[in-house]
Amino acid sequence: MREELDETIELLRQQLAAADDMDAAEAEELRQSLEGISSTLDHHEVNSATLAERLQQQADAFQESHPVLTQTVGRLADMLAQMGI
Repeated sequence: MREELDETIELLRQQLAAADDMDAAEAEELRQSLEGISSTLDHHEVNSATLAERLQQQADAFQESHPVLTQTVGRLADMLAQMGI
């Protein structure tokens, strides 16, 4: 499951890099969230409520303008939930 989670995080990073028309502040917030998730998983200091809430807020912000990115964020959130994170 961790390998699939890491692959999804990398996919989201790639999609984010390719989203030229995304608001710079939103993109930076999502990048920071991804770094936070990776760091948290690496150190096993997981706060599931904070991670899930942050991802959901960011996905809501660009849901209409970037549906593929939103879908990947949703997939990542689902994986975290399945891991109990």
